[in-house]
Amino acid sequence: MTGQERREAIVRYLAAHERARVDDLAQHLGVSVVTIRSDLRLLENAGYVVRMHGVVVLSQNTAAEIAFAERRQKHSGVKGKIGAEAARLVNNGDSIILDAGTTTLEIARHLKQHEALLVMTNGLDIAMELSHAPGVEIIMLGGKLRKTALSCSGAEAEASLSHHRFDRLFLGVDAMELTRGLTTDHENEASLNRAMIAIADEVVAVTDSSKADRKSVYLVSNFDGIDRLVTDDQLPDAYIEALRHEHHVEVILS
Repeated sequence: MTGQERREAIVRYLAAHERARVDDLAQHLGVSVVTIRSDLRLLENAGYVVRMHGVVVLSQNTAAEIAFAERRQKHSGVKGKIGAEAARLVNNGDSIILDAGTTTLEIARHLKQHEALLVMTNGLDIAMELSHAPGVEIIMLGGKLRKTALSCSGAEAEASLSHHRFDRLFLGVDAMELTRGLTTDHENEASLNRAMIAIADEVVAVTDSSKADRKSVYLVSNFDGIDRLVTDDQLPDAYIEALRHEHHVEVILS
């Protein structure tokens, strides 16, 4: 194992175990304590780890990057299909909002050939994804950055919405229940999502079926405020029927 491979292994170990002592890492990797201390010094100087009180942990930025990468990979194939299906709802000349999220990022990847398209987003990665698309104009919302999601929210972001009106909002979903609607664990993002809904002529929720029957604390919207749901074909039939007939939501399966 080279030094670079060993240092990468240290980062992976810390991602899995949150913290470790030098002795733990030396035993895990089968090298001396002196070697581990040298590796940790290099990793700390590069900003990957922090040493404190006899233990080593990942730096806040490194932990955030790993968490986001893992979230992006989860159900990535399903999210790609949902994104492609949702993108079919977008026409040249539209004005849309793309809420931050891994599924809405997949929508953005299918919009690069559109013309005269206006996209507002609070997702840094979405803005970067579309930054080289010649026919797409981007409005980036400000606010406080949540590093694990690369999303902005807060009073500054909501203030940016006040003088706009958009054809369509594509709304990411953290959790949904038939009785409660769409919810999230993040208060600022729930507030921003409600403000987005208020300025959109049509609201399209996009999510994979794993979010069904999950509950979170802060309400984004009940289903009566959602026009369409784009999801995968694993959503239970009872869910689909209730959405279509009780809440009048058009359900599109990818």
